[in-house]
Amino acid sequence: MIMKKILFLIAGLFLSLYAVGQVPSSNVVIATMPKGATKLTRDHLLNIVHNDYKRSSIPLDKENTYQLDGVLISFWDLSVNPEFKKSLKASQSEMLEYLGRNKENVVNYSKIISVNNIQYLVCEYQNNDEVYLWFKSDYNKKNKDINGVVQFKKPDEEKAHKALNDFLSTVHFKE
Repeated sequence: MIMKKILFLIAGLFLSLYAVGQVPSSNVVIATMPKGATKLTRDHLLNIVHNDYKRSSIPLDKENTYQLDGVLISFWDLSVNPEFKKSLKASQSEMLEYLGRNKENVVNYSKIISVNNIQYLVCEYQNNDEVYLWFKSDYNKKNKDINGVVQFKKPDEEKAHKALNDFLSTVHFKE
């Protein structure tokens, strides 16, 4: 009887560790990665990028990097000095100017959307068959936001958009 209880507790511990692995670490937001997403180590990310992509827009020093059925998903917290805060419209203009510097980049769209009362700038651009969904939230009351990128191959476009929508639908600023 005691052995069954111990086994039950161990099984519960492993299940809770698995569930926690899918909740990204953030000081700014509470969020959940899409179901089935697996967390990547830096080395695993490097291996995937080296084998499957020509380049990557995903920073290597961020801990919230996941893979979901061939789609890479990453986001990170940012803080800004209030003096340097920019509107999403201003960020949109800067991003489009930056992307336009590389003639191989094709911007498919850039728009500001609202999900759970949080405004996001979402920009989709591609370079050959590699596509990127870059996103940035508006700032919270503490001048913090999240930025991120979803990277994928053109055939995975539908899965990537679903992954981004699923992720953003779970994001809420911490108070």
